Amino acid sequence: MRAPSSTSTLVSRMIAMAGQGDEAPGVAEMKEPAHVKRIVWASQAAKLRVSLSSRTIHEIESAVTADLDSMELPEVFFTSVEVNGHVVTCDLDASGTASIFGLIEAHEYDDLVEEAGDDALFGVDWDGVYITPARTRH
Repeated sequence: MRAPSSTSTLVSRMIAMAGQGDEAPGVAEMKEPAHVKRIVWASQAAKLRVSLSSRTIHEIESAVTADLDSMELPEVFFTSVEVNGHVVTCDLDASGTASIFGLIEAHEYDDLVEEAGDDALFGVDWDGVYITPARTRH
């Protein structure tokens, strides 16, 4: 699933639309876009974070912020950002909290996506395929 950011944006928009639930069509598009105000590392990613240099952490957080902010969506249920040979799985809630769920080597991520098949549109992390956006809520 390593692809240009336009594919990431497209997939994230599809996931955001899938997570709208019973809202009228277009309601989510009328909401103000969320922008990253803070970043939290979920437990799985936090375990890996301690072994990273400050520079690498900064590069990851900067790339995640830039990607999520560029989408101009009210929230992003799941996306992946490639940074320095790793795929960072993350989301953004409406209050501006970005969560980093995992850091997966790019070739391992490709294998997970291939194994997931059609469900890969909803994203993959080490725990498997994200089928429901509720799994990533804060």
